Amino acid sequence: MPSPPSPACPLCGDTGPKSLLQTWREYQIFDCPSCAIAFSDPFKNPGPEYYAKFEDLYPHQAQETTDPTTFEYDEGLAFLKRSLPPGASLLDVGCGGGGFLNRARREGFDVTGIDFNETRLRAVREKLGLEKLHAMSLEEFARSRPPESFDAVSLYQVLEHLDRPADWLGHIRNLLKPGGWLIVGVPNRERTFDPLVGPGMEELDNPPNHLTRWTAAALRAFLEKNGFEVSEVRALPVPRALLALMLRNSLRLGLATKALKTDQLQHVETTERKSGDGRKKIILGLVGIKESILNMAAAIIYPGFRLGCAMFKLQGIVLFAAARRPLR
Repeated sequence: MPSPPSPACPLCGDTGPKSLLQTWREYQIFDCPSCAIAFSDPFKNPGPEYYAKFEDLYPHQAQETTDPTTFEYDEGLAFLKRSLPPGASLLDVGCGGGGFLNRARREGFDVTGIDFNETRLRAVREKLGLEKLHAMSLEEFARSRPPESFDAVSLYQVLEHLDRPADWLGHIRNLLKPGGWLIVGVPNRERTFDPLVGPGMEELDNPPNHLTRWTAAALRAFLEKNGFEVSEVRALPVPRALLALMLRNSLRLGLATKALKTDQLQHVETTERKSGDGRKKIILGLVGIKESILNMAAAIIYPGFRLGCAMFKLQGIVLFAAARRPLR
């Protein structure tokens, strides 16, 4: 019996044969030989309701700073500070808890954010005092603003979720001033280290959460195809905080998770340590001791770890890209 035909690539339109990389539940993940992007079939974003189950990753509270387990925010902010004058306008698409906007504001940028979660944006307004926040889609926001409104747009950990990524880049290109910068962060398909594995983690890098998987070459080609001049695309190193997380995950027995029903990625907060019955307090205390020991171990081995990664060209989990709208 002949195998069913491969679907057309939703990013480049190629209709030829494709390699089936993986089957995940009702989804198939294909590798497109033309654009080198892996995509899921069906290719459909599940909508805002789906992400409510990942409240640990997409929290409803405000965040004063950015996630320490990735360098993409540091790299993006440093790049924009080198490339733009003080007071430049910045739009963060999918701004989440506002950590990057808060940091950028402190550096003198005029910041605006959009996100689909109004509850989260309300918390950001109240705690951080960020006012230019909009609970709407990028398409709606682009219709509400005149073209060429921003000096820079950041798109962190968003592109891999989109079922119309080329349309989003078109809206961003229109919102950028000529010569304006786009900063992108996506998971690295060619990563050597992968914390997104193990019990409870399978959904994070699979559809419908992540619809595409990117290499540096594929990301560069996609940005260029959609009208951007690419300055750089590269895999970022593994931060020390992520190394500590990987150590914790590799030595995880699951006892605390089962006892407390806490998610694998959640950090145990001080308030949680003070609450609950005696059994919980004992478990949380042991978890805290274990985390402290592994954090110290990560700090000790981190310089050697970074040196080994550089020597053997081992890749981190995040790709960073900077591209600009052409001047003409």
